[in-house]
Amino acid sequence: MTQSNTIKQQQAQRILELFAIARQRYLDAGGDPRCTPRGLKGDDYMTDEERQEALVLGRQIFSQEYIDKY
Repeated sequence: MTQSNTIKQQQAQRILELFAIARQRYLDAGGDPRCTPRGLKGDDYMTDEERQEALVLGRQIFSQEYIDKY
């Protein structure tokens, strides 16, 4: 495995951690465990810093070509 893949895996793991933290906040706030929040700012249960970190990591993990196709 190349260093680039290892770094991308670590970045992906960090994004998953951020989403897990946000999900737990949602559940602690009384959210329905069978549903997810809409994901909009203010309804994603992430702090501004966490949201910014997730965006930066997502841009590093996924190529611009992949993002454009999505």
